[in-house]
Amino acid sequence: MSSFWSNARKIGYGSIPIILFFILWEIGAGQVPKGVISPPSEVLQSLWAAAASEILFKQTAISLGRVGMGFALSIVVALPLGFILGTFFQSAEKVLLPFFRMCEKLNPFAIIPIFMIFFGIGTAEKVAIVFWATLWPLLFNTVAGARAVEYPLIRAARSMGATRRELFLKVILPFSLPNIFIGVEIAAQLSFFMIIASEVIGASTGLGWYYISATTKYQLPLMYGIVLYITVLSILINLLFGRLKKRFLLWKEAVHIH
Repeated sequence: MSSFWSNARKIGYGSIPIILFFILWEIGAGQVPKGVISPPSEVLQSLWAAAASEILFKQTAISLGRVGMGFALSIVVALPLGFILGTFFQSAEKVLLPFFRMCEKLNPFAIIPIFMIFFGIGTAEKVAIVFWATLWPLLFNTVAGARAVEYPLIRAARSMGATRRELFLKVILPFSLPNIFIGVEIAAQLSFFMIIASEVIGASTGLGWYYISATTKYQLPLMYGIVLYITVLSILINLLFGRLKKRFLLWKEAVHIH
C-alpha cells in the first residue's frame, strides 16, 4: 500500500509542470493575434475529432509499420555483422570500422533526397531511411558488447571444451545483451524521428504527411495537435525502451553479483 501512495505522489508531482504548461498555453494563446497559436482546448478537440474519424490512428499505424520494417531489417544486418566483427574477426573490424564510422557521420536528414532518388517516394524509401539511421547504433553497440566480454570467461569456457557455437550462445551473447539493448533504445528513438522527417519531405501517407497536410490547409488546431501527439508518442517510446533497458541492466548486475 505504501508503494502505491509513493507512486501516486510521484505521478502527482510529475503532473504539476504539465498542468501548468497547459494553463499557461491556454492563457498565452488568448494574448496573441488569432491564427498564430491555437489554445490547447481547441487542439485537444481537433485531436479527438481526428481520432474519432480513425484517420489519426490509421496514419500512426502506417508510420509505425514503416518503422518496424526498417528497424527489423537493421537488426537482421547489424547484429550478425557486429558479432562477427567483435569476436572472431577483429582484424576485419580494424579495416572496416573507419569506413563504417564515416558512413555514420553522414547526416541522415541531409541524405533523404538521395534515398528519394534511389527508391522513389514511397514505402521503400521510408524503410531505407529508417534502416540507415538505425543500423549504426545497433552495429557499434553490438561490436562494443561483444568485445567487452571478460576474457577469463572465454578462457574458462574454452578450457571446458566449449565449441565456438557454445561459446557464442552461452558466454558472448548473454554478456553482450545490455550493450545491444542500449543500441536498440537509441535506434528506436532515431527511427521514430526519421520516419516523421521523411514523411514531411515527401509522402502521401503517414504522420509526417498528415502534419504537412494540416499545415497546407492551415488547420491550425490540428497542426498543433499532431505536434503534441507526436511528442507524446516519442515520450512513450522512450519510456518503454527505458524500462526494458533497466530490466536488462538489472539482469547484468545480478550476473556480476552471483
